[in-house]
Amino acid sequence: MVKSISAKVAIAGCMLALAACSATPTKPSQGAPSIVYDKPEAAVQKAAVDALAANGFEIGKSEPEYVEGSRPHKMGLAVGSGGETAGVWLSSLGGDKTAVRVSTAKSMLGYVGQKNWDKEIIAGMDSSLGGHH
Repeated sequence: MVKSISAKVAIAGCMLALAACSATPTKPSQGAPSIVYDKPEAAVQKAAVDALAANGFEIGKSEPEYVEGSRPHKMGLAVGSGGETAGVWLSSLGGDKTAVRVSTAKSMLGYVGQKNWDKEIIAGMDSSLGGHH
């Protein structure tokens, strides 16, 4: 009986640890479509940070050419929504033009309740930067 309870507690602990893990977004290939803003890279990077935060992401990395954030899992009896990690890659095209690629990764647990946030992140960036090409 005690061993059975200990095993159940250990399994529950492992499930919680796995649920906390996030997937890592994959950089879209160079041939993948990107959007272009007529703004310098620093302004676009700030807009990416703001858009992620506005969509409930906690910023994990904020570098000149890459921003990453993760949404916390919503825990209950089962792992629910949240757990997604989004990456925003920036590339200066010279002058005041910056190319952007966005990718959302879903974690293994909670996959069903997760969603792709690419459009919402781009919409948030558009809102602060005035649209893209």
